[in-house]
Parts: sequence; structure tokens; C-alpha cells
Amino acid sequence: MATRVAGDAFSHGDGLSGSRPSGMPPGPAHASCSTGRAGHLAGSRRAALTSPVVGITTGVTLPAIHPFNGMDVDTALVERVTRFGDRTFLVWEPGDADATSWTYRQFADEVAEVAAGLAERGVGAGDAVVLLLENSPAFLFCWFACARIGAVAIDTNTRYAADELRHALDLTGAVGAVTHEHLVERLTASGADLPWTVTIDDRTGTCPALRADPGSVPERAPDPAAPLCVQFTSGTTSRPKAVLFTHANALWGGRVGAAHARFATDDVVLVYAPLFHTAALSWQTLSAFWVGATVVLIPKFTASRFWEISLRHRCTQTNVLGILLKTAGQQPVPEHHYRAWQFGMETPAIAEHFGVTLFNAWGMTEVVTQPIVNDPDFPVDDGAIGRAALEYQIRVARADGSDAPVGEPGDLLVGGVRGLSVFAEYLNDPTATADAFDERGYFRTGDRVVRLPSGALQFAGRAKDMLKVGGENVAAGEVERVLAGVPGIASAAVVAGPDPILDEVAVAFVTLHPGADEEEVRRQALDTCASQLADFKVPRRVYVVDELPESLLGKIAKAALRDEAVKRMTTEGT
Repeated sequence: MATRVAGDAFSHGDGLSGSRPSGMPPGPAHASCSTGRAGHLAGSRRAALTSPVVGITTGVTLPAIHPFNGMDVDTALVERVTRFGDRTFLVWEPGDADATSWTYRQFADEVAEVAAGLAERGVGAGDAVVLLLENSPAFLFCWFACARIGAVAIDTNTRYAADELRHALDLTGAVGAVTHEHLVERLTASGADLPWTVTIDDRTGTCPALRADPGSVPERAPDPAAPLCVQFTSGTTSRPKAVLFTHANALWGGRVGAAHARFATDDVVLVYAPLFHTAALSWQTLSAFWVGATVVLIPKFTASRFWEISLRHRCTQTNVLGILLKTAGQQPVPEHHYRAWQFGMETPAIAEHFGVTLFNAWGMTEVVTQPIVNDPDFPVDDGAIGRAALEYQIRVARADGSDAPVGEPGDLLVGGVRGLSVFAEYLNDPTATADAFDERGYFRTGDRVVRLPSGALQFAGRAKDMLKVGGENVAAGEVERVLAGVPGIASAAVVAGPDPILDEVAVAFVTLHPGADEEEVRRQALDTCASQLADFKVPRRVYVVDELPESLLGKIAKAALRDEAVKRMTTEGT
């Protein structure tokens, strides 16, 4: 069902259903799929939904007329096969073996078999399936397979500690999980009682244990308002929130994201950021999918192979994280095929150095794609993130709700349609969902921007108590919650400290109970955080202080602590 690639270019394959690449193990015995994925789906669409939706549901109602009436992610896949069946959709570059590619038709056949395997395990509409997966073809097979049968993919951060996993599993009510062999122990340590767990074949990046006869998949009518997936995001609370997307959200992300970045059918998009994040899944993968382009997927960013992979596959688009600039920026820039990179602000020096056009934009998980975007034909001020996108309503507001004038920083508010252009809800958290929107229905982003005289918008900081560690959001409250349980700690505050590679890292300031041993508390604090939090959330420093500074209102003065963190870490040579 795929084509093994060993050379300078990928193959478009022959599109024959049932073929497997040399060296890839067959799946479990089942009836051959002679008609291909599109044939199976066409038959499925002729019948209406025959069983009621159970499990996860959404409380949103889409407008009577919207761009995706009568569609869902599955019908979109059928259409991609019809239009681009023999074009390459996915190229997997594992790093320790030759690349493997799937055409749109071959990809859809794999999805159909995995969907059948999930259905055989009793997974149905509304059921939550945890995808505890690093970047791999299996992630996308399982994600689209969940869409096929109406299940909800729980896109879970693979760096979560056992305690965080337990929270994710309990919150979503997952009925099963797909993961790697090396993550099973952590999943087990979470104490969650899952009916089943399936591991993928790490050698091929596929999931042969889930392959079954596609003909066994129950028929399902398309519903764009149906729940599709959960993306976890760190808010200011002590636990990550589960952002629920509908099928319409995903289709919106693909269509709008492709238009913003000007994706075309002949684009080859390098994806290295984790697929459990919206930037990689929506901004890149679904946008490429929407126009029939090619995705080159790698496990994670690698400085030593970035240019090698980019040149071999003639990549034309990618997303820029800080680690790329700090590493690839130290290397000679070869003659390449990149047309554009997605970035976060207008930076002519970067565009000139790498010889690319920058498509700058701002977004976050809850808004699906990019409510603020630049237009390369009408460049904005250096340092600006862009202008309001056509598809959203943008406000820059004062604390009293009035519009902030030009030059005055204000709260960034985004207007959209829940379940379409913005997320449906925070799963099982109606209070947080209600609090996320103001009285006019605008989403409170927690970011602050300033409107420039040119009309462009510039980032002005985060109103929420958040850190950005190497592209990963970290809520200070998450870390403070764990530190509060360490014996000997009386109070704790977490702020961002500088880091040459990750930009920011967590730094903790703590006060102690009388008689507590300072060194022992430091050791326990780091050990406890390491056991209960993802590694990027663990503080790099724990500073013991006599007291935490307070503002006039009695709140911890975190601005002062951030300054102190910079001072101390600079003195220490960090």
C-alpha cells in the first residue's frame, strides 16, 4: 500500500490497491481490498447513520449554511482520492531507514483498513481513542481512521508524564490507545484502565495490528458538526484543557490555512513539529491535504539532516520554529527549492538569509488556523505579525472592553463561529468554555497586541501566566501545582528564564517552611517535577528565597521574578 523510496526523489506509485512495499510486513489476514478506499466510501455514503451517536458530543450548532454542508473529513478524503489518487500524499523519512511514500489512494486504503481494525475493537461514533504517538504515518492513519468511523482522536503529547496522561485519559473517557512500545510503561504507570492498547511497528511507522477488512466498517452519514479530535493546550489553570475540534474545524483549517500560505498542488511540505500540535496538523498537514500537495514527515527536527531531507525531496514549504533558526542558521544555506516558510513575524533578515518568502501569521489551538496573517505582496512593518485575516473578526481591547487606540497595547480578541472557525468547546469543562468568550462572543486569547499606524498588528506579550519553552506552551500554574506538594515548600512561583536554544525555560522561586533543608528541597522539587510533568515543563533552576515579591494588590510580582531569573541565570552563564 506504499512505495519504498531509496534515492533522490519519491515515487508517485502505481496506485494499485493491495500492493505493499518491499520489506514491509503484511497485516493480519483479511479479505483483499480490490476496489480501493474510494470505492468502499462511495458505498458507505449511500446510507444514512443507523446508530445513535454516543460518547463525546458537541454542544454547538453550526449555521444552516456554511462552507462544509454535507461534508466531513472522510468525504474530503474520498474527494482527494478522486482528484489526486496517484499523486504522492505522504513521504515518511524515519532517519534510520529508506523513505516510504503513499499516494492519496494508497493512504486512503491504509486508513480504511485501520478504521476496520478500530471498529472490530468496538470503537464507534463518539468514542475517544488516545493517539499517544510521535510523528509517524500511523498517527495520520489512525487520525483519519477515527474520522472515518466517527470516533474522536485524542492527540496526546508524548512527553506527558504518567500523571498528566491519567488526567487526559480520565477527562476524555478513552476506550483505547495506540502508542509506541517504549511508551506502554508510562501509559501503564498512569493507572488508567483502558480496554485495549495497540502498539505500532516502529520499524515501518505503521500499525499492522489494526489492519482489518474495510468492508466491515459500519456506514455513517457525514456530519460536519460531529466531534473529530482533541488537542491539549496549556492554559493558566493547573491542568491542560482538552480543546475539542469538529470535522468542520478541520476542514476550515485545511481550506483557510492553504489559502493563507498559498499552498499549491505541486508543493512539498516538510513537517517536523509534533502532529499533536495544531501548527503541524492544521497549518501544514491538513492545508497540504486540502490542495492535493505532498507532506514529507520526519520524527522530529534534526539539524544535521534538515537540508539533506529538504533537498532530496525538493521541499517547497515548512514551518519555522526557533530551533530551526538557531541550528540551520549556523550552517551554509545551499541552493534549495523552498518557496516559503511560515513564521511568526515580519523579519526581512531571515527571509534574505535563507532565500525564502516568509508567510507570517499568528494563531493558537483554539482558533484552528491563523486569524492574523501577512500578505507578502503588501509587507507590513518589521516585527509585525500581520493583519486581520478575512475569515475572522479581530479586536484589540482595553480592560473595560473598549477598543484600544493605535499604539496602545490591548487584549487580543478573536471573533468566529464555534465549531467552524474556532473550537467547539473545552471538553467536559463548561465553565472554562464559558469563561473563554466575552459577552460579545469573542474568544479571549490571553495575548496582547498593539495596532501600529500602518494597520498591522504587533505582538505585545501574554496576559496569561504562560511560558513558551521551545515552542511548547507551559502554564506556570501547572508547575506550581506540583511544587506545592513537595515537602518543605511553603510557596512557589514559576516564571520564564532565558535559554539560548529554547528561548524560555521554567524557573522556580520557592520559600521554605522553618527547618526545611534547602538542598534536599531543591532535589525533591526537581525529582517530583520530573516524575509528574513532561520534561519541557521541569524547572531548570529552583531558587530558594526568603519571600516572594508582591504587588500592591497582594499578587505575586512575577515581572520582578522574571527580571531576577534573567539576572541570576546570566551571572551563572546560562
